[in-house]
Amino acid sequence: MILLTTNQIHVLACDDRYYNASDAIIDYDYMSRYKRYCDQVMVLVRSRSTEQVDPALACVDGDSVTVVPLPDPQSPLQGLMSLPRMLLRVLSTAGKADCYYLKMPDAMATMVGLTFWLIGRRYAVEVVADCRQGILLAKQGMPMLRFYAWLFEGLTRFLVRHAECATYVSRYLQQRYPNKAPDRQWLFCSVELAEEALGQARPAEQFDVNPFRIIAAGRFSAEKGHIHLVRAFGTVLQKADRPVELYLLGDGPERMRLEDEARKLGLTEHIVFPGFVPRGPELHSYLDQAQLYCLPSLTEGMGRGLIEAMARGLPCVGSAVGGIPEYLADDCLFPSQNPEAMARKILSVMNDSARLVHMSNASIKAAQAFTPERLKAIKDDFWQAVHTHCRSH
Repeated sequence: MILLTTNQIHVLACDDRYYNASDAIIDYDYMSRYKRYCDQVMVLVRSRSTEQVDPALACVDGDSVTVVPLPDPQSPLQGLMSLPRMLLRVLSTAGKADCYYLKMPDAMATMVGLTFWLIGRRYAVEVVADCRQGILLAKQGMPMLRFYAWLFEGLTRFLVRHAECATYVSRYLQQRYPNKAPDRQWLFCSVELAEEALGQARPAEQFDVNPFRIIAAGRFSAEKGHIHLVRAFGTVLQKADRPVELYLLGDGPERMRLEDEARKLGLTEHIVFPGFVPRGPELHSYLDQAQLYCLPSLTEGMGRGLIEAMARGLPCVGSAVGGIPEYLADDCLFPSQNPEAMARKILSVMNDSARLVHMSNASIKAAQAFTPERLKAIKDDFWQAVHTHCRSH
């Protein structure tokens, strides 16, 4: 079976290979996970040609994974002008595939999905984020922002509803974007915790250390809410009766703003910006040396970083948005965009070793749902439905 899917990343084409030029951590291993259920994968992505690439960029194509490049317009006008070319490429590629799986929300996936719907091709969808909230928070300052958010929210709902099968990374998204068939909806995501990613619940002595380290990891963009965490940390530092420090792992368009805010608040000696940290042993090392993980997102479909932190037995607190409440107890949540409430929550747990031990045990228990053994039956069931209901020929 040949699968045609979409991805929201932008790639650079160089010497007949394709490299991820986006902040999203997408590589060949990520793309090739579909190979468990099909013989070949074709991925529609926006692409630009270049004569050389940064050797640190991940290659996304390889054995049985082929990139189908689409234009990567840099303005709305360029987007309109390139639309006929994009449509022709989508139509010509669709005839080579046996089934279709759209990753949403994404403007390109929306265009591809509408094309499939118009020509009567059956497709499945993967819903990974809140379309409206993502646009409103990530595209601030864009002309006609609310209209744009309203339009793509409606189109996303339409395409998900008319899909033959739908997967969601949280119940929150399942409720926001229902599918027409209640028995063809599945809850799972791309996170699979290998044995080496799983740590152990932590004893009390691991929290009775100085300085007490708070950690957050993820893309530095407005919707991730790191600016509110920096401000909350200023309050924590003032009121805590023990040394405390904050590690912000990641990179992105908000990094300079975060560093400026730390300087303005006089926190530069207490906040560390290690930059991008790859998944695996290096990330595990940072998580293992921390005592509390904080997820301050303004919107969140699921929160991959949260799951990875839980897998290391790290106590976690987070904002009460999107799918986060599905993984954290009520007393581990705080209202989003509220540095004062976030600071109170952090202060309430950081000196309570018994509570931190309880949270650590809860983290390990929650992470067990993401082991390959637990996910296999769910994914097998979904892909069997795709084979049954979405085959084009």
